Amino acid sequence: MKKSLLKVAVTTALTLAVAVPVFANPFADVQKDHWAYDAVNVLAKDGIVDGYGDGTFKGDKTMTRYEMAQIIAKAMAKTDVSAADKATIEKLAKEFSSELKDMGIKVDEVKAEQERAKITGDARLRYGATDNGSDDTDFRARVGVTGKINENLTFNTRLSSGNIAYDGESAGVKLDTANVGFHAFGLDNTIGRQDLAIGNGMILDDTINGITSEIGSVKLFAGNQASQKERLYGAELQAGIFNLDYMKADAKTGTDKEFYGANTSIDLTKNISVNADYNKENKSGDTAIAYGVNFNKLGLSATYKDVEAGAVTNYSGISGDINNVSFLGEGYKGMEYKYTKEIADNTALTVKYQDFKNQAGDKQQNRTAATLNVKF
Repeated sequence: MKKSLLKVAVTTALTLAVAVPVFANPFADVQKDHWAYDAVNVLAKDGIVDGYGDGTFKGDKTMTRYEMAQIIAKAMAKTDVSAADKATIEKLAKEFSSELKDMGIKVDEVKAEQERAKITGDARLRYGATDNGSDDTDFRARVGVTGKINENLTFNTRLSSGNIAYDGESAGVKLDTANVGFHAFGLDNTIGRQDLAIGNGMILDDTINGITSEIGSVKLFAGNQASQKERLYGAELQAGIFNLDYMKADAKTGTDKEFYGANTSIDLTKNISVNADYNKENKSGDTAIAYGVNFNKLGLSATYKDVEAGAVTNYSGISGDINNVSFLGEGYKGMEYKYTKEIADNTALTVKYQDFKNQAGDKQQNRTAATLNVKF
């Protein structure tokens, strides 16, 4: 009898020794060297969690798993988080899923609710000047709503004030983005009014009313360019370190254009990269070339551009600059210098200087611009 009792006692002890690590006690301590402390510290610094009921996170205090789960539950309730913080929260939720379940919180349901709708926005203040003393200032504010309707359908809308000049009036709020995304026939599709950039934006960095479809490394698009009302369609293929581009522009007025191109960006070191862009307008034979270097840690870049007249488009990235671009139709060449600095959380300052000539070699007015972007 005693041997039987001893056997039961030993078996029970061994079972508990194995089971305790598997079925964690929610009131067991989370050791201070556990990775969760560093993860929650990051969330606290980013303003995602505020710790205990008194608004503090005692990172130097050993917490129970239940207390840690309470903090994670608060983080899961937040909707306006960065992609990095979201990944951290998901990792923590997986680690403490048992405690969260005991608290009545289903991780999958909370995650789905967070993805259902998200409000974001930005405000932009721009200043531009040329050597002849002309300058301009404008302001723009936008608010967007993105969300997930079901497993196969998402939506994206954005309201914009448009560019309001410092001495002008607003033209009114407009819906500048409105589209739905869905997966069908092996393609990830977006239909509606949407932002679209091809390559580095030398031939297209604008808004279209149409459709884009992606499968693997291939992107296809077709639609009307929003401001010029031209029909655009084409494709982009990522092939190794290169992006290969094609775009056809059916002009409502003037001459149709057809572009072929390639661009690449290569990291030389951890903080230095080089980039190159080449596009050719097939009918005129004119080319657009750009190459430069980026000092990523410093936020500095220097780029040489040589764009012949037939390769200029009204919907490139440079055409959206605040400065007067009247000479660009002649073609242009010269240096562009840019400095970007995050001066506060979600607040970035960009300063750009362009020293251009036209293709005939005549010096044009140097252009300087400064842009302050705030995101929320």
